[in-house]
Formats: sequence, C-alpha cells, structure tokens
Amino acid sequence: MVKLNFFNEKKSIERFMLLQLIVIMISILVCYKGAHLFTHIHEQNFFLNILFGMIGAAFMVVIHEIIHFILYHLFASDRRPLIRKRFGIITSYVPDKVFKKWEYIIILVAPLIIISLGLLGVFVFFPYSSFIFIASIHVGYCLVDLYFIISAWNAKVKYIEDNRDGVIFYTREDKVKRELD
Repeated sequence: MVKLNFFNEKKSIERFMLLQLIVIMISILVCYKGAHLFTHIHEQNFFLNILFGMIGAAFMVVIHEIIHFILYHLFASDRRPLIRKRFGIITSYVPDKVFKKWEYIIILVAPLIIISLGLLGVFVFFPYSSFIFIASIHVGYCLVDLYFIISAWNAKVKYIEDNRDGVIFYTREDKVKRELD
C-alpha cells in the first residue's frame, strides 16, 4: 500500500501550480504552431484571448467535473461523489470506495479526451485564437489527473482508493480486503 498525500502539503501544491502554468504556456505555443500548419487562425487581441480563455476554462472545469461525476456514478453507483478544494485545486472523489486500476484510469482520463476532442471539433469550424487558450488552460488543469494516472500506471498497483486526504494505491488484493474490513 502506498499513499499519496498530495493535497496536504501547501509547498508541493504551489510547485505543482507553477508546473501547470508552465505547461499551459508551452501548450499555447505548441497549439499555435500546430494550428498554423492546418488552418488560418483568426487572431483576437491578447486581452480577449485571456478573457475568453478564463471564461471558457471555467466552463471547461464544470464540464470536466461533470464527466468525472458521471463516471464515478457509473463505477460506484452505491456512493455519491464529492468535491474537494485545497489550495486552489478542485478535484472530485468517492470516499471509501476502492476502484480497479482500469476503472480509476478511465475516470481520470475521460475528461481530457472528451473535452480536447470537443474543442478540436469546434476549432475546426471556428479557428479563433481564444479556443487555443481554452484548450491549453484545460490541459494544464488536467495535470492533476495525469499525475494520478501516471502514479496508478505502475504494474504493481491493482486497486486505488481516492479519499479526502489523498490517493491510496494497493498492490495486492489481500491488503484491499484488510483495509475494507
């Protein structure tokens, strides 16, 4: 059993938020470069990009968490998902529920894939620069999920429990049974 107390250390969260900002900036650059290869981008001024990016990102956070909630209900129909907010990071979880590794990975990766494909589809028809900002901010927001996915990807991990304080990775079934009893 390995426990990640990701949400209890303010210094770690601050470093992680700095990493999110760096990823957002790199994502904006990469998306601009890639988009210029395929289409003509309708440039908006910097302030509109930031404004629409932030409004769109807030909307994406709501959609992102709704997708998590739907999948949590699908895989844990007997429990109600909750929202936790610590140090500016918002995540959803189901207390005292142990998920199989594949279930947990699907729950976490689905919003990134669904929202990114949706934004790409919209960008194909409306190639405005603010959509690049929205997509890039969403990718930065998804870093928390990607961090937990990478942690769960370990071959020894069999089950995952996401609770109020962090994530517990179980390596064997007998430990899960002991923890649940």
